[in-house]
Amino acid sequence: MINALYEHFPETVMINGKEYQVLTDFRDWLRFADMLEDKDIPDREKLFMMSQWLEDAPAVISKEVVTALCRFYRANELEQDIPEDVDGGTDEIRRPPVISWKIDAKYIIGDFLRYYRIDLLTAEMHWWKFRTLLSALPDESQMMKRIAYRSADLSLIKNEAERKRIMRMQQLYALPFELDDEDIGAVFAGGVM
Repeated sequence: MINALYEHFPETVMINGKEYQVLTDFRDWLRFADMLEDKDIPDREKLFMMSQWLEDAPAVISKEVVTALCRFYRANELEQDIPEDVDGGTDEIRRPPVISWKIDAKYIIGDFLRYYRIDLLTAEMHWWKFRTLLSALPDESQMMKRIAYRSADLSLIKNEAERKRIMRMQQLYALPFELDDEDIGAVFAGGVM
């Protein structure tokens, strides 16, 4: 974990003992996320495309390259106790997303302007700084309200009227989400959704 107050955000990633320059602008990493989520791009092509985020990329896009880029995208070193499993290989069922860079863009832009006086349409900013500022938005910001509703666990809300209100808000702010065959199988096998 790094201390963002006095340590510089990284500009390289380590792959097989060698440092590679990596793109750092937040817009590049928003494009990275869009590329990963694009179901029209075959997985093999995504692997090839990942080299675009590295200067002098290795000739072969190996698992180590993917892991390094995903760690940088997730900004693991900014958080405490982030699991090392970046391959998605987990026994847990995938949960609906709480943020969509595309759908929530206008709220993120508005909140950065309102609370930080940063115009994201013209700003130059390191991806990790963007992530830090995004996570520090106040609870009353439009983006944090959406995240709070999307991530609320209805089973923990005892008051029925409040639970119904939160459920309505979850439906209002829901993001597109599809379970894949493995997730559906896990549900029927007794997995918790």
